[in-house]
Amino acid sequence: MFASDLDQTLIYSQRSFMNENLQEAILPVEWFENRYISYMTTYSISKLKQLSRELLFVPVTTRTKIQYQRINFAEYDIFFDYAVTSNGGTIFHKGIEDQEWSREVSAGCKNCLEAEDLIQRFNEIRHPSWVHPDSGKMADDLFYYCVVERDKIPVVELAAFKLWAKENNWELSIQGRKLYLVPKSVNKKTAVQYIKGKKGIDFSIAAGDSLLDLDMLNTADFAVAPAHGELHSLRLQNLLDLERIHFTRQHGIKAGEEILDYVADFRSKDLVV
Repeated sequence: MFASDLDQTLIYSQRSFMNENLQEAILPVEWFENRYISYMTTYSISKLKQLSRELLFVPVTTRTKIQYQRINFAEYDIFFDYAVTSNGGTIFHKGIEDQEWSREVSAGCKNCLEAEDLIQRFNEIRHPSWVHPDSGKMADDLFYYCVVERDKIPVVELAAFKLWAKENNWELSIQGRKLYLVPKSVNKKTAVQYIKGKKGIDFSIAAGDSLLDLDMLNTADFAVAPAHGELHSLRLQNLLDLERIHFTRQHGIKAGEEILDYVADFRSKDLVV
C-alpha cells in the first residue's frame, strides 16, 4: 500500500513552483471557481499512474469531501479503490462512503471535548490581527479550521491553548495559512490501518508533510516527507524525533517527483507485497 497526503505532497498550488525554472510541463489536477488551482508535473502524473496499477494507492487528505472531489486524477487514467478525506474522518470505497468507518469515528469523538466548547475557548485568544475575521468553520462536522496570518500569531498564547486542547483530546496543526483543530479520534493513521485490515495488507509506505500526517508516517513500514512544510520545519529546529522519516532532497513540486521515485524504487525491488 502507498498511502499519501495530497496538498504540498503530491499536488501543488501555483505559488509552490512559480519561481522555479522547471524544464517540463505542469498539468492541472484541480479546477475551482473558474480556474485551475492545483498541479502536478507530467513526470509525477506518469509515475503515479504506473504505481496506481501496481499497488494499492490511497489518497489520504485533510480536505473535506467536497474539496477532495474537485481533484480529477481520472482525467489522467489514475484510478484507486479507496480514498481517505476529512483527515481520516471519511473513507470512500469505490466512491461510496464506508458507513462502518463513519460509525467508528463518531464513537471515538465521544471521548473528545465538545467542538462548541473548544471553539469558545479558542475565541478567547482569537483576534482579527492574526485570524481572518470571516474565516472559521467546521469541516464535515468533524473538525474546525480557520485562515491565519502566521507571522502575527501570538506564539505563547497559542502554545498554551494547544496544550489545553491536547489535554481535551484535540490536536492543533498549522499548514500554510490554515489552522486546524482536529479531534484525536479523527486521524489519518487509524483510517489507513482500517483499510489495511480490510485488504489484509501488512506492508505500507506513507508520504506527508504536516503534523497531521505524522502518526500515519510513524506507523508505516517506510515513510517519506518533502523538504518543505511543517515536518521539515520541525526537523530543522530539532523539535521532534523524525529519524525514521526519509526527507527528499528537493522541495516544492519537484519533491513530489522524488517521493514517487522513492515508492517506485521499493516496488522495483519487490519489497511491496
